[in-house]
Amino acid sequence: MIKERFFLDKANPDTLYIEITVVDNALTRPWTVTKKFRRDRKPIWYTYNCSEDNHHVVIGQENYFLSADGYLMPTKKNQQPPDLRHFK
Repeated sequence: MIKERFFLDKANPDTLYIEITVVDNALTRPWTVTKKFRRDRKPIWYTYNCSEDNHHVVIGQENYFLSADGYLMPTKKNQQPPDLRHFK
């Protein structure tokens, strides 16, 4: 059985505590741990784009899928083929 108790620090509302207690017959007594989390009021969000093995191609406003043969395939039903006049 796992019991969790979440509570904010009364002195600092940006600090969250989680008290986790595990009760199991395999343990000699209940095991308890307390985790402390700090809230960042002005977080900096990072975006990581993983382009490895990405087979999606955007041409204009349309999204296409690059097949293993190297051909562009539509990604939605009744999608028009891309205009390839400007590509070699």
